[in-house]
Amino acid sequence: MSAIKMSRWVKVNNFETLMKLGVYAKEQIKAQRVIIDILLEVNVNSHDDNIKNVLSYEKIIEIINNISKQNHKYLAETVAENIAIKCLELDRAKSVHVSLKKPDIISGKTEVGVEVKLNK
Repeated sequence: MSAIKMSRWVKVNNFETLMKLGVYAKEQIKAQRVIIDILLEVNVNSHDDNIKNVLSYEKIIEIINNISKQNHKYLAETVAENIAIKCLELDRAKSVHVSLKKPDIISGKTEVGVEVKLNK
């Protein structure tokens, strides 16, 4: 029998925050609602049901909160890449997929945004 291989991901979905983001004048005046999804692949080590032995989603949320408080950014791509880079700096991180949506920028039910994937 071959050895079992396991993959593990830490997810943060539909994290909503306010951010000054965009190239249009109206986007530069006040913060807008941004929704972020993150899927972070981590190295799997055996663990004994102890938080110290896994990558906590709280660290990912801290990264998002810190970046969302920064000065105005023009491009959603820049913000998504900055989040992805910081996530890859975490212990055990192997790859990250970041989705950033600006749900209120276009009227109606249209949702716009960007996605970034980085690997170590």
